[in-house]
Amino acid sequence: MQYPYKQFMPRLGMSEMVWKCFRCNLSFKDDQLAEIHKQISAHSVTKVKTIVA
Repeated sequence: MQYPYKQFMPRLGMSEMVWKCFRCNLSFKDDQLAEIHKQISAHSVTKVKTIVA
């Protein structure tokens, strides 16, 4: 069955880098947002690789 209304985006890789705050359990794709979170909450933010399915 075909779905002409759906647009399928090809994935380049199976993983991507994100910044994660383990104290808040939040993930950020943009490093600027991670820096803002770091300044506001005084929590450390770590760069991790996530698996995208």
